[in-house]
Amino acid sequence: MGRQIIKQPNGKLAVWSSIVDNFIITDSTAEEYIHFRIEEESQRIRKDITEIVEKLEAGTKIGYYDLTWESALEAIEERHDAEELKKVLDGLGNALF
Repeated sequence: MGRQIIKQPNGKLAVWSSIVDNFIITDSTAEEYIHFRIEEESQRIRKDITEIVEKLEAGTKIGYYDLTWESALEAIEERHDAEELKKVLDGLGNALF
């Protein structure tokens, strides 16, 4: 979505959307727009992570690598070494085993 922040004659901000070819926000301060964007991104992130977790719980492949916990640990050891794997596991306190 294309957006542009525009300064209004009164000094406040407006946000133009090229999707709707209209303003989606007017009379905003910078701080208000920051909060709007934070909430917008927060909702997007929640949606993305919820979808990923649902796929994981259903056993659906979610990415190119299709890593499992075990295969990720094997990759660390193969690409780095046993010492790096130990650091990772020690960092977890082995609480997940």
